[in-house]
Amino acid sequence: MSRYDNVNAAPMKNVAAFATLLQKMAERDPDMPGLACFFGPSGWGKSKSAVYGANRYRAAYIECGQFTTARSLLADVLRELNVQKARGTVEDMKRLAIEIMAAEPSRPLIVDEAHFVAKKAFVDVLRELSDKSGAPVILIGEEMLPQNLELFERVHNRVLEWLPALPCDAEDFAHLAAHRCRGIKIAADLAAAILERTRGNTRRIVVNLSRIAETAKLTGKSIIDLETFGGASAIAVNPKITPRHYK
Repeated sequence: MSRYDNVNAAPMKNVAAFATLLQKMAERDPDMPGLACFFGPSGWGKSKSAVYGANRYRAAYIECGQFTTARSLLADVLRELNVQKARGTVEDMKRLAIEIMAAEPSRPLIVDEAHFVAKKAFVDVLRELSDKSGAPVILIGEEMLPQNLELFERVHNRVLEWLPALPCDAEDFAHLAAHRCRGIKIAADLAAAILERTRGNTRRIVVNLSRIAETAKLTGKSIIDLETFGGASAIAVNPKITPRHYK
């Protein structure tokens, strides 16, 4: 996992919960199912938690996408397992992945953006990787991931742990602020307004913390309150787009 060696993560609840999930899955009873699911809305810090956890626990980590296929998924898995040029049929690739994973069954496989494949029949490949190797496979995706997996009972009933991601709260905000705005004090009114208007979306909070750092630099102030920031309207939230009307 050398490409994640420089990953830093504020000690937020989702980061800690996901790290605990990885440990539980790696140390579970071998007779228990090996799938887990970490799910929640976009922007809630799931991928950051996953990359941090992957680095900490030497997990293999892959990301799915809109055009992921069974072959491309297995090729990505094998690359993470140090097989750079996978050859053969899908079945050949699957058998090789299972063989390598079985040699180190406490090493998790993390599949991020799994909602892209959760409604496709080849999601069962992930169940097979876990069942036949004994290694844990953790699926990460958006909030509909559990419902999507219900389409495939053999996958759904192998999920041992369901972990919902949580929105950022005041304690998480303080950790993020300390991590992103070193040397800057964020006044209580600004912190509360950002939490309320972003609805705890970590990604949007990080954007606003970046703007706070810019404001501090421009104004020369070390304490930034809501008025100095520009008021509630200056907080970055979902943009309201007004369509143009052409004659």
